[in-house]
Amino acid sequence: MEEKELIHAAQKGDREAYGQLVALYQARLRAFVARYVTRADDVFDIVQEGFIDAMQHLDRFDVAKDFGPWLRAICRNRMLNHFRSSKVRQNAAAVLVEDALQETWGPMENDLEEGVERIAALRRCIDKLERSQRDLVEMRYRREIPLNDLARRLGRSAAALSMSLFRIRAALEKCMQP
Repeated sequence: MEEKELIHAAQKGDREAYGQLVALYQARLRAFVARYVTRADDVFDIVQEGFIDAMQHLDRFDVAKDFGPWLRAICRNRMLNHFRSSKVRQNAAAVLVEDALQETWGPMENDLEEGVERIAALRRCIDKLERSQRDLVEMRYRREIPLNDLARRLGRSAAALSMSLFRIRAALEKCMQP
């Protein structure tokens, strides 16, 4: 069935059709969420909850519109709820990795001991990565090459590259935990 036919069938209660929509979009949604959320478990939870929300409100979806952006909007709302939760605020290691990766690797402007130690720990963890992973981190975060440009340069899809970066961030997070 075509996507629009699957949506119509799912709106009429056909769970198999909805399952096919999930299969069609789940990898893309995981890649989208993984751009912002560091923990794999949280990515899967957000996407799964997004699909549950979508199923519950499928009757409100206008079939004349694109389904993908509607699903992304639902997942974006789920991510906002996730970031507001105390669980995420308590996960300082994940925030540390995200913040540190966004910084340049040059000298820090304020020489706070804690910040210097965090950057040094991150550098040690980056040194433990495979060469291709280190190169990817260098291009994406130090040179700040946009994801789509980097994907074209490397001959990979943006979704696949996003998942690779997600896995690298997860490995760095784990490495930096005390």
